[in-house]
Amino acid sequence: MTRVFVLLVCFFLVIGLGEELVQNGDFENSLSHWEVDYNNNMGSWQARVDTSYHPDSDHEVYVYKYDRHYAKIRQTVDLPSTDAPILFSTSAKLYSRKISGSNYYAYATLTLLYLNSAGSSMGKTMIVHKTPLCNLQNTPEQHIIEAVSTGWEYYTFNIWDELANLPGVNAPEVAKIRIELEGHCTSQGG
Repeated sequence: MTRVFVLLVCFFLVIGLGEELVQNGDFENSLSHWEVDYNNNMGSWQARVDTSYHPDSDHEVYVYKYDRHYAKIRQTVDLPSTDAPILFSTSAKLYSRKISGSNYYAYATLTLLYLNSAGSSMGKTMIVHKTPLCNLQNTPEQHIIEAVSTGWEYYTFNIWDELANLPGVNAPEVAKIRIELEGHCTSQGG
């Protein structure tokens, strides 16, 4: 059995000096503008907003999955055609834990999927906390940033700079970004 907890304070995806692209990235309006997706064939899951997850008084989102499969929230953002920097910034607490079973693994991830204009995935950046046996690794289309702790951490980077870590992604074709917050657990066999 595995447990995955994902907590997030807020998302910011800002063009240049101030145009915010993520709608309700601070979760002040609960999960409006966010799609909730889950596979509940086994285990339990939650995706909820509250002010009690972080010491500040702002809203945070909590995504939880226990046992196999996943629970996630996501939002797709169209990128304006611009050469201006696009800053991604968030505060996240990612935690995954294996409880029992030799073939199980889990991960908690904040993923940025880079999409072309047709909405097809070209690659992704994953900020992740994973358990042993989890086989996520860097590829030309996938950049893994391992969470440095299971506490609250701040992550900030320029999207165009981050795409340099993905040689398999043609950066000029990136037209959209899908932000996903996911708790995922499975067995090695499936």
